[in-house]
Parts: sequence; structure tokens; C-alpha cells
Amino acid sequence: MAEMIGPASATHTEATLTEAIKKTWPSGVDRPHHIVAVQVNNGAGFSFGRTLDAIVFNTWPSEGLTLHGLEIKCSRSDLRRELQDTRKFAEFAPYLDHFSIVAPKEIVSKLEIPDKWGLYHPTDDGRLRAARKPLMLHTEGRREQMDRSLAAAFARALVQRSLDGSFARDEYARGYAAGESRTAEEVARAEQNAETLRQAIAQFEEESGVRIDRWNGARIGGAVKLVLDGNVLHHRLSHAGSLRELGERMIKLAGEFEVLSAALEATDG
Repeated sequence: MAEMIGPASATHTEATLTEAIKKTWPSGVDRPHHIVAVQVNNGAGFSFGRTLDAIVFNTWPSEGLTLHGLEIKCSRSDLRRELQDTRKFAEFAPYLDHFSIVAPKEIVSKLEIPDKWGLYHPTDDGRLRAARKPLMLHTEGRREQMDRSLAAAFARALVQRSLDGSFARDEYARGYAAGESRTAEEVARAEQNAETLRQAIAQFEEESGVRIDRWNGARIGGAVKLVLDGNVLHHRLSHAGSLRELGERMIKLAGEFEVLSAALEATDG
């Protein structure tokens, strides 16, 4: 079945698709994988009048340090002009490694665009999905050097974005979302730990028959420790050197049992 192509998108604008580019290739501030500059001129001087909607700089050497140009199209007429007049692409192409169209799927088919161009469509989560990934523009491979004039234009676009506050807002939003996620995880861990303690207390009360309404400090702690010491009679009464020593140990043990009994009575009360 042929794709239904309409005159324009009813839900997407240049602004919404620009945001989708930023979300798909997030810059971040801590060793970013990508750096995204929007509205980049094809050079630094006044004679450079072409502007590309976005350039994504992949900063990972393992992935080639590539430059990916992106052009947004929101209507059939705008797309048609781009395909009929490729001078903008031609002026940027010598400095780029990849080039793609970003457009709603209802206005463009991947069969319409040149073979090496990529095509990205917006998704419901505010990002982009590749209908077709771009191929390397140059037969000799990626560009080994970045043109200084384009580098200056790229840097200017980044500075302009930071000055107008959009970059700060983007980073704040990302940081806020990350903070909310970490907080939710910490709350979940705390609730899990609290539930583990509640289960342990319930099991103690069931096994011991002692109701814990409040922890009565050293008295109950001492009583529990006395029990946990092991076989009290064996440890306290064995190996007595004489009847006198055995009697003294029994008197001391009786006193300890009185402490334990008082602690349990206080707890029951």
C-alpha cells in the first residue's frame, strides 16, 4: 500500500521537530556523546547566507567524530523546494559526513529523497526514529578535518543557544527528570527496607510472644543479649572449681533471670 502523503503536518512545527532533535541526540554537560547546534550558518563571515536547521557532532572517536547535518521539513511544498534546489545541501555537504531530512511521515516518503540521505520521523515520545539511516556522503569516507569557518559558525550557534537560555532550560529539565528518577529509586529502597524491618519485628513478636510497642532501651536489649549468648546454664554452671564457686554462679544466674523476667513483664505491660 502506498504511503499517504499530505500537504503539511497538522501536529508538528519547526520548533517541535527541533526539540525532537535535541532529545534524540542529547548534549548533556558531562562528557556528552553528541553536541547539537541549531541554526548553523555555512560559514562565519557575512557572505555565508545558508543556514542548516541542526548539526549533530558525534564526540566519540570510536564512532568517527562525525558531523551529521539535519534539515527540518514540515510541509510538502518546503520539501519539494529542497529536492528541486539542492544548493543548500551542496554548500554544506563538503563539510558533513551525513545528511538527513527530519519530517513527519505524512509528508514525505523515503523513496523520494536521494539515496545517501537519511530520513527521520517524530515519534509519540517526542524523539525521532530513523525511517532510513544516512549513508556516508563521500566515497573517500568521513571528513578528516573540520573547516575552521564552519567550526566558528558551529561554535557561534552553540553560544547563541546558551545565551538565549534554551540550553540552560534543557539541561535543567534533564537534571530535574534525573533527580526525580533518583529520588523515586531512593524512596522505593527505603520503603523496601522499612517493610523488611516490619516483617522482622512481626516474626520476633510471633516467635517470642513479646509485644514490642516501644523499644525499652537497655533492659530489653540486655534480656535479648542474655538469650542470644547461647546455653546459659551450660556456660554459667559448668567447670565450677568447687561447690562454693558453683553456688556463687547460681546466685548470679538467678539475678540475671530476675532482670529478664522484669524486662518481659515491662514489655507486656
